Order: sequence, then structure tokens, then C-alpha cells
Amino acid sequence: MSKRAKMEPMIKTYDIPSAEERTSNTTDFFVDDINNINSVRLLEIVKTDGSDDACTASVIRTNNGNIAITAAHCIFDYYLQTWNTNLYFFPGYNNNVPGRVGKVYAYKSFIWGDFRQDVTRFDYGFIKFYYPEGRKLQDDTGAFDYDLVIPQGNVPTTVFGYPHDNSGGFVNCPKDGQHLCLWQGDSFDFPSTLPNYEWYRGINVDVGYGSSGGPWLRNYDPNTNAGNVMGISHGILYEPYPDTSTASWAWHQDDFANLLQYAENSQ
Repeated sequence: MSKRAKMEPMIKTYDIPSAEERTSNTTDFFVDDINNINSVRLLEIVKTDGSDDACTASVIRTNNGNIAITAAHCIFDYYLQTWNTNLYFFPGYNNNVPGRVGKVYAYKSFIWGDFRQDVTRFDYGFIKFYYPEGRKLQDDTGAFDYDLVIPQGNVPTTVFGYPHDNSGGFVNCPKDGQHLCLWQGDSFDFPSTLPNYEWYRGINVDVGYGSSGGPWLRNYDPNTNAGNVMGISHGILYEPYPDTSTASWAWHQDDFANLLQYAENSQ
């Protein structure tokens, strides 16, 4: 099946927290030390059985200003075929200490319906957050730009994530799920001898559990922590893909733009 087949978006609206809850964990002043690195942080997940899980998400620059990108499998449980119950974002989180923005509640999530048929396809989605009225989350955290057209060939890439297992290929990082880890190297096209090779890009490292949804940045500038999201961590693909390479779904520009527009326009 072509990835250009007609698709329908899926939307999840979360239980509305009280106004007191929404503001009690969020700063009541404008953050004066905006740093784009705060836009990629821990995403806490509550599953349908009440258990906790974690992924990584990052704020992207939009007109709405309150939208992040992560993996679809962090939003929707493919194996249970159910939405996760709640999502909480912690901009600036490090070593069990929330950043100055605090805990931000998810309002709605958006994925492509085709993800339900195959966990390895269309594995990205958007989260729209509650934030104090008249404010934009990206103004307090910074935000990444994004590529609509995914580059081909070998591309210098910076990958972030919150791995919480020792298999994570990040170095010089505790990999305890509490610290933001960084990997830098080339992302690449998979060989044309592999099935559906054009659907994915890869990096030669296993980013580990907890890093799912973490951004792959092109043109990352460590001085400003700016860059363009060109993918997000999916995980290891099934054989015959190598079990040492993390993959990202190579979205088509129309698919990405249409889903993001749907998220921005949703009330």
C-alpha cells in the first residue's frame, strides 16, 4: 500500500483539568531565559490501565504556539488499539526537577488513522496543550522549526531523548529516564534492497526506551539550540532491517502539513 493513500486523521480530547490544576504547576510569569533546548523534554504517559510510561516530545514553531511533535505510539497504544489516557509535558525537565514552565497538560492529540494498521507506519503525531489564556508555550520554551521535505542521503543529525534503559546508544549520559541525552552523527537512507526502504531514515544507534518521539534535528546550532525537525525516533524496525539502527518515518510534506493544519484549526 502506498503511503500516499487517502487517510483520515484521528483526534483524542483529554479530560479537562480544573482551572486550578492547569495553572498550579505552570509559571505565572513570562520566562526571561528562553532556551530552545527546553522545547524538547520529557513526556509522561498514563496508559489505560493506570500504569505510567514515558516518551520524548518537542515543541515546534506554529501559529497556535502550543503544539509539540512526538511518536504516534506515545499517543495511541497500537497493541491495545486504545488512546493513552493522559499526557503531561515537562519543558526543561532534568534529574527529577521540572523546568520553570512546570507541568503542561495535553488538551488534544492527533495522529493519522492508518497508524492503527501498522505500528511502523505514520509513527508521528501532534499534541496541543492547555496553557494560560493568551499565552503561547513556545514563547516560554522556545521551539524548533521543521522540514516538510525530508532530505535524502547522509545528513548530519542531532537526536535527543530520555532513555531509561542501558541499551540506549547515547554516551556520557546516565540513561535513567531523568536526563536529556544527545547523540550526533549522520542519518541515512536505508538500502534499496530493503522493503519499503523509502518510507524510513535511520541512524546507527539504538536510542533506547523513553527516547521514542525525540526529535531528529538538521542544522542544529549548539549556541542557540535551534534546528529543524526532520524526523522523530520510532525505534528498531523488524527484520530484515538492522537491529542496531533506530528508524524515523519519512513523512510526505502534504501528510505532515495537513495533519498539523488539522491540529492547529481544531478548537
